Amino acid sequence: MTDHPVALVTGANKGLGKETARQLAARGATVLLGSRDPERGEAAARELAAAGTEPLPVRLDVTDAGSVEEVAGTARRERLQHHRVDVVDQRRHRLRW
Repeated sequence: MTDHPVALVTGANKGLGKETARQLAARGATVLLGSRDPERGEAAARELAAAGTEPLPVRLDVTDAGSVEEVAGTARRERLQHHRVDVVDQRRHRLRW
């Protein structure tokens, strides 16, 4: 088990989402970096990794149920590995558990 929080950030390939992911990762969180475009998500993950963090890019389109289910599976696997998911950030709503 790790003491690091686990965070899922939507829209994390640009703008506020990427900055939120960067700040969470800089504070030691394991970040699931959600992005509709996998290539942009990978690019953002490489950029954040170059700054010394290790985000996990995930394809996520909140308007696509299949995409949400896929990320939910990834989040469940991360939860099992880390024994929790601490933060979900959508910029409209922040959920903690």
